[in-house]
Amino acid sequence: MIRLENIQVGYGHCVVAEHAGDLAFAKAKLISIIGTNGSGKSTLLRAIASGQHLINGKVLLENQNWRDFTTLERSKYISIVLTERAFSYFLSVRELLELSRAPYTNYIGKLSDVDHEIINDVLESFDLKGLESRRAGTLSDGQLQRVLIARAIVQDTAYILMDEPSSHLDINHKADLLLLLRDYCHEKGKTIIYATHEIQLALSLSDEVVSIHKGIIAHQSTFDFMASNQLQSIFPSKNVIFENGKMAFRFE
Repeated sequence: MIRLENIQVGYGHCVVAEHAGDLAFAKAKLISIIGTNGSGKSTLLRAIASGQHLINGKVLLENQNWRDFTTLERSKYISIVLTERAFSYFLSVRELLELSRAPYTNYIGKLSDVDHEIINDVLESFDLKGLESRRAGTLSDGQLQRVLIARAIVQDTAYILMDEPSSHLDINHKADLLLLLRDYCHEKGKTIIYATHEIQLALSLSDEVVSIHKGIIAHQSTFDFMASNQLQSIFPSKNVIFENGKMAFRFE
């Protein structure tokens, strides 16, 4: 379990978002983080992943302070997909996925049969079989996004953090991806926490919602969040109305 204690995130001494008390994320859940632009969604993700932008409070992994883990130990607990793409575009798709098995290899970095089996399964699940020998730099934005998400899955961590994972994807692939990730969480007992602007898809497919509004971080089941009718206050607009019953936005 990931647990946050009295967390404040932001930049320097400027607190962007905070939560008083404990905030816990259980296993086998797909959890969306929603909020307006600049509310602190990405900042919260980075604080959980690496302690970056953590001003006050604690991040606990399995009831142990995040700071007590070595980098190698953390890499077996948490993987992350950011909007920045820091890697060599000359690597092939398979080579990118192979690098994610590094926490589990021996001192010479040799992959085992288990490593190759995991990579092959993920290539199949994410419809990347025909792309495995392609260089990353030759892929479309949508293809590359699927590869980067697959890379995090290959790392086989208990928790996966994603910043806008459905960006660069068209609507059918957005839905397919989130359905795939939800099934992965439930079947494998993993937890994915992802920031998104795809509100309608998030509320339709996520198990839980983390909302950030006016600097306050809140965490609820998706059912409870919907029942509370908070969405209109988080995204106030006289032109766009969210209809709970239809799970859809309506334009005035």
